Amino acid sequence: MEEYEQTHGVNFGIPEYLLCEPRTYKVNLNSWHESTCDLEFTVVIKCTDAELHEHNNFWSGHQHRLDDNKGDVVAVILKMIGRKVFWYCYENGFSRFTGAALANEIFQQEGWLSDCFEITKLHFENLVDDDEFEFEPVVVES
Repeated sequence: MEEYEQTHGVNFGIPEYLLCEPRTYKVNLNSWHESTCDLEFTVVIKCTDAELHEHNNFWSGHQHRLDDNKGDVVAVILKMIGRKVFWYCYENGFSRFTGAALANEIFQQEGWLSDCFEITKLHFENLVDDDEFEFEPVVVES
């Protein structure tokens, strides 16, 4: 499309940060959490790496996140999205029928551009039940 616009002198009104091929990633919560929950989703990144840096830079600690991921801004953003998706599912419940569509609400929040990302598939299962809790009486001293 970019080549067409350049050779034909046309601009379709698409913002520059969206003039790239969409990239799709499958994201899983690591196995350390396997006894408490299961989270897997597919997200499409529709913007340039330069725009991903803008998203990362919006929040404090941006350089630390980049350093931790060896400069890979895509990894930084996928981890940030993963955390947001987890908390969305945990706090709002999850329906396999509407989960992905509703979870895209996270991109309406401050610091995100909703036209840059889309969750297309989502699976979340909270594996914590009543039997997971232990308790003991506490003696209150007077």
